[in-house]
Amino acid sequence: RLDFNITRDIDFIQSDLIYTTGILYTLRPFINNPIAESKQFMGKQRATYFQNLYDSLYSMYASFCYEKLYNFWDRIGDKIATEFPSKFSNPRFIMFANVIDRIRANNSDNENLNWLFEFKDSDFREFNERRKKVVHYEQIETKYMESILDNMSDMGKVEEIWNEKYSLPDFFKKHIELTNKGIENTYEFAKSRRN
Repeated sequence: RLDFNITRDIDFIQSDLIYTTGILYTLRPFINNPIAESKQFMGKQRATYFQNLYDSLYSMYASFCYEKLYNFWDRIGDKIATEFPSKFSNPRFIMFANVIDRIRANNSDNENLNWLFEFKDSDFREFNERRKKVVHYEQIETKYMESILDNMSDMGKVEEIWNEKYSLPDFFKKHIELTNKGIENTYEFAKSRRN
């Protein structure tokens, strides 16, 4: 029953991530562009940030994407942990990163796990660093507003900040593709344990 529920959760969470990423793509053409909305002030071009509703919703859904993506990998960790019940007797300590770290030493001959090991050390690490900032330290709206206003007279820096914000749907689309690979490698590994 637990394994069935984990599998259903993985499916539902991935669907939520796809849907919320689609919303980001839908909102993106309408979010504030601090470069296009810049004003001449005291002889210098300066960025502005008068947030509209689309921009606010975009930030909110981007936050949801971070939460859903982390939730997805947490469930993948749950699924992998079911294959090693003696190593993971306390469900409170089952998270994707620590599951991968705890099984790495004795399972390096499995190509599916090797993909997950590599993913955890690369794309997951990058994603999780970004997620931690959003979840634990600063909302996306606050981050971009503060960054743009702090650099309002440095249009090159504002463009860099804007490009990062504008590319959020592409970042999550890339990670949706990685969730597909994660599902495949996780379930192929589980299947190999039964052969």
